[in-house]
Amino acid sequence: MSGLVVDAARADRLLPVECWYPVGAADATTPTVYELLPGTGFTSAGAFETAPMPGRVPLVLFSHGRTGTRIAYTLLCEALAARGCVVISADHPGDTLIDFALEIAVDDATNERQRVEDARLLLDAAVGDAEGVPAAVRAAIDPDRIAVAGHSYGGYTALGLAAGAFGDPDPRVGAVVGLQAYTRALTDEDLARVGVPTLLSVAARDATTPPRVDADRPWALLSTPDTVRVDVADAAHQACSDVGLYAELAPQVPDLPQNLRDYLESTAADTREPGMRSWREAVALQARIAAGFLDEVLGIDPDRGAGTLAAVASDPAVTLQRRRA
Repeated sequence: MSGLVVDAARADRLLPVECWYPVGAADATTPTVYELLPGTGFTSAGAFETAPMPGRVPLVLFSHGRTGTRIAYTLLCEALAARGCVVISADHPGDTLIDFALEIAVDDATNERQRVEDARLLLDAAVGDAEGVPAAVRAAIDPDRIAVAGHSYGGYTALGLAAGAFGDPDPRVGAVVGLQAYTRALTDEDLARVGVPTLLSVAARDATTPPRVDADRPWALLSTPDTVRVDVADAAHQACSDVGLYAELAPQVPDLPQNLRDYLESTAADTREPGMRSWREAVALQARIAAGFLDEVLGIDPDRGAGTLAAVASDPAVTLQRRRA
């Protein structure tokens, strides 16, 4: 389901929202079609506009990376929903693919504040008093089990919300997932204030958020028990996104603007380097890593989560570390 959150306190800032959630197999009759851009899209296994299953499940709020969109991680978001979560993602205006194409992206400092404020507002819309998330989705959320996740700058967003980078730490956040997270804009004090279990999924061949710059420092400062770091030796920055898929589809779109074609090609280039895990395998692995962690820390299915992470750790290209109590 889709929604629209309006922030009257910020000049009616508009946040288009996408929601994923578990549905009954018999109800999944109409597949969902995603279009990153007109003519560039795909049909997924997810059911379109189907009612959620009865009951309440954990919420994962997902924040996209720089120049991303709310539907640039659909394979990952659908996988997390299939494991028993409501997943909600919104565009961050000023830092989307369209903003990049129109050359109207905001500066970093503005972007960082806006992102954390967006995430706080989305939580209000999901489990608080704000409007914009469909009522059927709100009814499916367990407000006591909430994780905030994100890729790259979205990882900054998740950690910033939990740390209180622009205010107080949000007490509703029970876990953080940072996938190839951009963390250098967070201070040591910010990171030390993250008091919930955190997953850092790190790609060893990431040139955008290199481990020595964006993973080693937070790992040293995040001390909460059940915090996990997973390093994947044969993955790079776009390990969790749909960019590899869209780059494959782009040549089939004759009218795609050249700057967007170049963007997709350059962004997906590191998924094709020699010795790299294919983008399909990389996204599947990132989904297993995130799902296993959330199974454990949100109590979805701790035994399944432990088994998933044990299987992940058995991969010769993967190193898994834990903070124990």
